[in-house]
Amino acid sequence: MAVHDDCKLKFLELKAKRTYRFIIYKIEEKQKQVVVEKLGEPTESYEDFAAGLPADECRYAVYDFDFMTEENCQKSRIFFIAWSPDTARVRSKMIYASSKDRFKRELDGFPLRLPMTLHQIVQNALANGINKLVQIVDPNLASYVSKKHDVLEGLLNLALSCTSADPEDRPDMEQVLSSLSKLSKMDCMPSHLVKD
Repeated sequence: MAVHDDCKLKFLELKAKRTYRFIIYKIEEKQKQVVVEKLGEPTESYEDFAAGLPADECRYAVYDFDFMTEENCQKSRIFFIAWSPDTARVRSKMIYASSKDRFKRELDGFPLRLPMTLHQIVQNALANGINKLVQIVDPNLASYVSKKHDVLEGLLNLALSCTSADPEDRPDMEQVLSSLSKLSKMDCMPSHLVKD
């Protein structure tokens, strides 16, 4: 799979000059090459980025994520995203999966990293406090529980225990319902999230 020169050039501009918030790449199957499909302005948000990803087609993307450290220092990190929705064609998924590592190597200086699982993302957020927690939940839920760190932490810890790798470590349904009942009595969970 060839990589159009613009892909590398635009990535270097994002990396060195912060010219873009994100870049979405597309494989042109007829030309058998990766091309730039969309450039996000620096003022665009993650929501703008997510809206630019098609619901039923694969894409590659890079996203420049700004954040504050615990020491109140502004930082940014560039993430590589391989977008492969369930509704995409199988052939497309195979082409994108088989070309991904080569394409990442073409993006000069982009480190190859092992993928992080959802379980690891939640564990990382739990270890790093309320600001990290609020970033990983649905905004509707976060707005209700951002004042109650213990409720959000309780929900996520319950979710982690339910998805434990060892089935013996998972709670049974009675324990899950008991935990949810206790969390719902903390008066900050929206009623539409807790069904009696």
